[in-house]
Amino acid sequence: MDFNELSLNPLLLKSVAELGYITPTEIQAKVIPLLLTEECDFIGQAQTGTGKTAAFALPLLEKIDIKSRHIQALILAPTRELANQVKEEIVKLGKHLKIRVEAIFGGASYDKQIYGIRHGHPHIIVGTPGRVIDLLEKGILKFETVSHVILDEADEMLNMGFLEDVNTILESTNEEKRIWMFSATMPRPIVNMINSQFKNPKMVSIQKKTVSNADIEQSYYVIRERNHKEALCRIFDMTPDIYGLIFCRTRLETRDLANELTLRGHKIEVLHGEMSQKERDFAMAQFKSKRTNIMVCTDVAARGIDVSNLTHVINYGLPQEIDSYIHRIGRTGRAGMKGIAITLVDSRDIYSIRRLEKMLGVTIARKDLPSVADLKAMKVLREIENMGPIFAALQDKKGDFKTDETFDLFKTYFEHLSKEEALKILFTWTFNSELKRLTDIGPLQEPRFEERQRHFSRPQSGGGRSRSNRGSGYHNRRRN
Repeated sequence: MDFNELSLNPLLLKSVAELGYITPTEIQAKVIPLLLTEECDFIGQAQTGTGKTAAFALPLLEKIDIKSRHIQALILAPTRELANQVKEEIVKLGKHLKIRVEAIFGGASYDKQIYGIRHGHPHIIVGTPGRVIDLLEKGILKFETVSHVILDEADEMLNMGFLEDVNTILESTNEEKRIWMFSATMPRPIVNMINSQFKNPKMVSIQKKTVSNADIEQSYYVIRERNHKEALCRIFDMTPDIYGLIFCRTRLETRDLANELTLRGHKIEVLHGEMSQKERDFAMAQFKSKRTNIMVCTDVAARGIDVSNLTHVINYGLPQEIDSYIHRIGRTGRAGMKGIAITLVDSRDIYSIRRLEKMLGVTIARKDLPSVADLKAMKVLREIENMGPIFAALQDKKGDFKTDETFDLFKTYFEHLSKEEALKILFTWTFNSELKRLTDIGPLQEPRFEERQRHFSRPQSGGGRSRSNRGSGYHNRRRN
């Protein structure tokens, strides 16, 4: 099946083709025909990254009366980033229809958003529940003419405490409106809302993508916690083409890690809840354009980020919840591309890794960082590669290679040296400080169990601290 078989408006098909979409995803193929042909409430159970935005946006655009100057659809999303992304995608899909869309969310100018509502005459409002409620109570927003309400990532809105706001917003719309909802999970409060607000909804469920995705290579490194920053730098040295997310557990941790990595010369952006909207937008623009190849973030700040070509996801320590692990690593290995998920732990987390493997039914490979000798060799070879253009110019021009008169001054200090002595000076000048730093730090990872056993005459029993109050605690939690 391709999009031409979905009975869409030719102007929408033109936009779809310009965006490079050819074959609908599973959820698009199931949902678009249903929403085009039936006037019904609807529930779609699907993960982020499955193409669900286009699945509801295309049928919605078919139903919009372009000539009207009234708000006809309201889309609620849990975060500013997701609201903005949904708006951008709808604008791209509806550009040949001249669709008018306004995004409203906290952290942005009230005046600009109010002006857009009053003078832009939007067909569609995309917003976060908090700001929508605020403008609703001020009388800026009125939803009497809204025919469709879309709840995107409803379970995330529940997790963030927005469900009461969502119900209030639904009560403010007319009784004849249709509600379309997308949610990755169906916890009890979501089911209760469905029972109270929906009328005989149709449902499409796309089987949950788990971390058994063969396109995601999962591994972990056992590193003393104090050495995690250095371990990250070594991972970067191994993978210079990395384009990925590093997940931290707290805002403070994201700031500290980003600052440290920046001081080490890495191109880093950071995303956390205390940033202004302008700062967040700038960080996302830098990352999406690949002017920065690493984004350090928390789970909450990363909600709504949907970048499809990530090569790596790195857990800077195990997350507290197993679902967080699934959602994090599911951001790589999409659309047939290979992805790598790495978790940094210390030896006290190994039990939690084992529990994680059992609960997910996967094997997470333990890996070792490269040896100090290998890292030194990599750094030397990489620097030699960087010198390649100069070597090539010397070979091409040989005697005609241009230098200015100061070269003679420079040369007088080396004429009495042998070739090997001159090379040693060049090598020491170029590499000594970084290579000495690697030598002084030495190996980072903790020895494997079988290696530790060699240091003891017999196994010890009983000793060891309880981890009941530390780390991810997967062994103490049930999945609901």
